[in-house]
Amino acid sequence: MNLAFKTGDELILFLILAVLVIFAIVILFVVFGIFRTLKQIDAERSGKVLETFNFNSWWKGLTGAVPLEKEEVILLNHNYDGIRELDNHLPPWWKYLFYATIAFSIFYMLDYHVWASSPLQEEEYTREVAVAQKQIEEYQAKNANSIDENSVKLLASDAKVVAKGKEIFVGKCVACHGAAGEGGVGPNLTDEYWIHGGTINDIFKTIKNGIPEKGMIAWKATLKPNEIQDVANYIVSIKGTNPPNAKAPQGEKVAADSTATK
Repeated sequence: MNLAFKTGDELILFLILAVLVIFAIVILFVVFGIFRTLKQIDAERSGKVLETFNFNSWWKGLTGAVPLEKEEVILLNHNYDGIRELDNHLPPWWKYLFYATIAFSIFYMLDYHVWASSPLQEEEYTREVAVAQKQIEEYQAKNANSIDENSVKLLASDAKVVAKGKEIFVGKCVACHGAAGEGGVGPNLTDEYWIHGGTINDIFKTIKNGIPEKGMIAWKATLKPNEIQDVANYIVSIKGTNPPNAKAPQGEKVAADSTATK
């Protein structure tokens, strides 16, 4: 059996559960011992001899099985083609288990719906989603600097990525490319024509390294790789929006981007 614990809390909970199980087993043996002692004292007072523990007797008492030679006692008057019916009752172990489920259901109701000491499924699911989201954010933050023009992902359909990219674009790019990407000092970013390539990889590379000879500065010292990815995806998302006062096409016509890692 391979036990894997993601956090120290899970290990602690497992250890607590193991201790509780062992404690319950010990209590069971203690209670059984006390019961046997009391039964022995009662037998001595009445002058009876207490029988030693016998597994077969204990098992018969647990199952409630009627010996074959005594089946006449529970034989009913029903007769079906020579087949007689026995009035067998439910075995004691089954009834004890049923009673235990009733006791458990009462405890379950108090624990989850009255005391509210344990979370319901919906609340537990919400907690797990929050933990998973935090892990995703930590992973993304850890790997944010590993993004480059070769590993950049095409995420133009991701509203969060586009929104982040737009925020950066408005703060740093509108002076040259216009508020809607229509172009100004720099080229129009909304048409199908590109001077330095229109794939997500090309756009990332252009933003990262810049085009110094044409006045486009390199943003790699100012923006993090994941931020450059966001801006590049925003630029891809505004393609074909046809804003007013758009600058005339420049460069070569480029088909829809299908080269990036998705």
